[in-house]
Amino acid sequence: MKTRKYKFIGIALFMLCQHIGCKDFVDLKSPTVVNRDEFFKRQSDFTAAVNGLYSNLRSYYNGFYVVGEIPSDNTEANGYTLGFADMDQQTWLSNNSSIQGSWLSAYSAIARANIILGRIDGVTMDAALKEQYKAEAKFVRALMYFNLTQFFGDVPLVLQEVKTEAEAYTYLRETSDKIYAQIETDLLDAIAGLPATYTGADIGRAAKGAAQGLLGKVYVTHKKFDKAIPVLEDVIGSGNYKLEDSYEGLFKVENRNNKEMLFSVQYLGNGNGEGSNFCITFAPFGSGTEITTGGNPAGANQGTLDLFNAFEAGDLRKSVAIAEYPLTKALYTRKFMDRPIAANEGNNNWPVLRYADVLLLYAEALNENGATDDAFGPLNEVRERADLGDLSGLDKIALRAAIQQERRVELCFEGHRWFDLLRTGNMVSVMTAYKEKYKGIAYLVEYYDVNANKALFPVPFRERNLNPNLTQNPGYN
Repeated sequence: MKTRKYKFIGIALFMLCQHIGCKDFVDLKSPTVVNRDEFFKRQSDFTAAVNGLYSNLRSYYNGFYVVGEIPSDNTEANGYTLGFADMDQQTWLSNNSSIQGSWLSAYSAIARANIILGRIDGVTMDAALKEQYKAEAKFVRALMYFNLTQFFGDVPLVLQEVKTEAEAYTYLRETSDKIYAQIETDLLDAIAGLPATYTGADIGRAAKGAAQGLLGKVYVTHKKFDKAIPVLEDVIGSGNYKLEDSYEGLFKVENRNNKEMLFSVQYLGNGNGEGSNFCITFAPFGSGTEITTGGNPAGANQGTLDLFNAFEAGDLRKSVAIAEYPLTKALYTRKFMDRPIAANEGNNNWPVLRYADVLLLYAEALNENGATDDAFGPLNEVRERADLGDLSGLDKIALRAAIQQERRVELCFEGHRWFDLLRTGNMVSVMTAYKEKYKGIAYLVEYYDVNANKALFPVPFRERNLNPNLTQNPGYN
């Protein structure tokens, strides 16, 4: 296949793409290769391309814990994962590889979505399937932009296939308000085009409820609580989702696409590079094959003592969410247990959005919108599964704190805590208090550099070096 190659540049890294067919999905070749317009001629090409879009999420979420949990008070680096120490201590710089990777992987998925959306209308194919594929592409694009703007604030907004190097340079940072407006547009389109449920081999694709749940979360994050309420009510009232009876059971690999999962990234440990790494990455260092198999446990994303002590007495979730390894006293999560045949061959999915999250977002939206009495219902529904008593009689401020506490313990290790701290504006106060409380106790806490500028990651050095017109966030070089 003949190709035309362009010099490696910032956003063009994932916008100048060539497509090749794989067994189950399309995998993009070198991002410096411009596609030749010989693909995307048939319905089957778009089936492969949309499947490839989902496959991109595997690599993105394999390391999501590094940017979504480790900077928070939930998890920490340790002596065996020194590579993440700067993420733990908030001393990251613009050349941090995890931050760079998060940016690039998100724009890779966006590029795939844009190519699909830009070409599919020119192909004759089943009309209903065409609308579904467009909706799936918009869902993934919205998810990536939602993560990007939470991490970086203003980011380049790319909504079409970029075909030249010169064009790539024209994309500069747009305001987060403009990003949120596009996210809302994409998700409303996705809701209109996605089926309510899937069957058979299609289970795991984004369904209508996933787009509704994500839109509700976007509205809550953007403080549009009045708009969030009816969207989240639609998810709750659909009857397509429910809390699993067992908190432990909802994370078992044999039950991974259960009724609580609105959307999870699908992994399959089949020896073809489609498996996950969570079980071996999160298992305590030095535990050998006692807890998992497939390699040497890394002890990354290690739980903090503060999280361990955050659970109420009698909370049934604690033994699953965070456990102590007796030999080293290391704290780790049992949410991602599996025994794969090799490293990176786990069958654990990554839960991006589940029903418990929706219930707690709904409680938050009700409370913030003035319906405090109504907010206890969805909150207590989550607590009841944990065998905890109902809460009642709290005022708006106290209930706000109770909801955030519930989100912390319910969703820990799933990549929500850092976003929650940012969304509520509590990052500096919570992390400062954590630093003072655990100096000399937790791993190198005395080196934490907590300040308001850390509410945004730096625009990666590589991107600004390749395109100097990209501005930097305050407090970074």
